[in-house]
Amino acid sequence: MKTLLITLSLVILSSCAFQRVKVMNASAVSMTHDSLKPGQTLVESGDVKGEFCADNLKQQGSFGLFDEAIKNAQSTNQVDFILNATFWATGNCMSVEGTGAKVASNKK
Repeated sequence: MKTLLITLSLVILSSCAFQRVKVMNASAVSMTHDSLKPGQTLVESGDVKGEFCADNLKQQGSFGLFDEAIKNAQSTNQVDFILNATFWATGNCMSVEGTGAKVASNKK
């Protein structure tokens, strides 16, 4: 009985430690562009996802997790911006989901 209680307690504690928690929403994010220049527009390219997990032994705190998740999503999906971005925390990982977009010129 004691073993069963200990096992049940560990299962409950471990399931709480790795719940996916919504951190924030952002209308547009990018690690490569701070804004659009006059005459530029965005062309949506579909759903994108990115993730970054901190190394518990090397990194203290949560600084840079958002940046690294954005950078991962941009490089993996070859996009300039992530629109309607939602950030999620799971354990020591930060992930971002949204719509990818590339910069396009409107020169005629």
